[in-house]
Amino acid sequence: MCIGLSYLSMESLRLTIIYLNPLLKRFSFQQRTFIQSFFSLLMSLAVIYTGVFAYFQWVEGFSVSLNELQIFFVIFGFTALLYNVLYFSNDYLFRENTQLVERENRLREKVEADFATFKNEINPDLLYESLESILQTLHHDIHASEEQIDLLAGVYRYQLMNRDKELVKVADELEVLNNLKSLLNYKYGQQIHFSSKLTLLGEAFVVPGSLLAAMDTVVRNTLLSNLTPLHLALYLEEDGYLVLQHKLNDKLIRHEESLQSFARIQRVYSFFSDIPFVQIKAYGENYIKFPIIKISENMTISREA
Repeated sequence: MCIGLSYLSMESLRLTIIYLNPLLKRFSFQQRTFIQSFFSLLMSLAVIYTGVFAYFQWVEGFSVSLNELQIFFVIFGFTALLYNVLYFSNDYLFRENTQLVERENRLREKVEADFATFKNEINPDLLYESLESILQTLHHDIHASEEQIDLLAGVYRYQLMNRDKELVKVADELEVLNNLKSLLNYKYGQQIHFSSKLTLLGEAFVVPGSLLAAMDTVVRNTLLSNLTPLHLALYLEEDGYLVLQHKLNDKLIRHEESLQSFARIQRVYSFFSDIPFVQIKAYGENYIKFPIIKISENMTISREA
C-alpha cells in the first residue's frame, strides 16, 4: 500500500507541475514557486487521502482514524515539499547555467567576429598612400616605383594568404614587417629605422598582421622629420613578451582609425592567451607588448613559459 501511495503521490506531483508550467509562465519565479508548491501539495494530499480511505474502507473493512491520516499527511506532505524544492533548485541552476552559457557564447562570437574583422581588414589608407607615392616616383625613377609595387604587393599578398589562418610564425611576420618598413620609407624619406634582435624563436607564433598593424599605427601617430627620425626596435623579453619599442613623439592630432587597431589586437589575443596584449608608455618610450604563443605537439595553444 505504501509503495502504491508513493507512486500515486509522485505521479500527481509530476502531472501537476507539467500542467501548471504553461499557465504560470507570466508569473515571477517567487510567485510561481508558491503557487506550484501549494497546488502540488494540495493535489498530493488529496490523492493520499483518497488512497488511504479506499484501502481502509474496502480492504480492511473499517474507517481510517484521524491519527492515521495525520501520519500519512505529514509523511507525504513533507515528500511533496521536498519534491518541489528539488524541482525549483534544479530549475534555478538550469536557468543560471543557461545564462552563463549564453553570455560565454556571445563573448566568443564577439571575439571571433573581431578576429575575423582584424584578419580580413584591408588598410585603405596604406593602399591609397602607397599608390600616390608610386605615381609620384613613377615620373622620376621607374625602378624605385617597381620596387614599391613589389613591396605593396608583398604586404597585401601576405594578408590575403593568411586571412584564414589564426596564427603565423614570427619569422614570417618579421619578413613582411621589413617590407612594410621599406614601403613606408618611400613616403617618409627614409626616416623610419627598424632593428630586430630576435634569435632562436623556434615555433613561436603571433596573430597574422598584428605586427604590421602596430608599425602602421606607430608611424601614423608619430612626428617624423630629419631631426626626429623614428627608430623601432623589436626584441624578446625574458617573460616571453615580444616587444616593439620606440621613442614617444606623438602628433597633436591622432589617427583614430589606426588607434582602434590596438583595441582589436587586444581582443584577438585574449582569444589565444590569458596574458594580455599591452601598450606601456613610460619615460619617453612606448612599449608595445605581444604575447608569444607556442603550439605544442598535440596542437593545443599555450603561452611560452
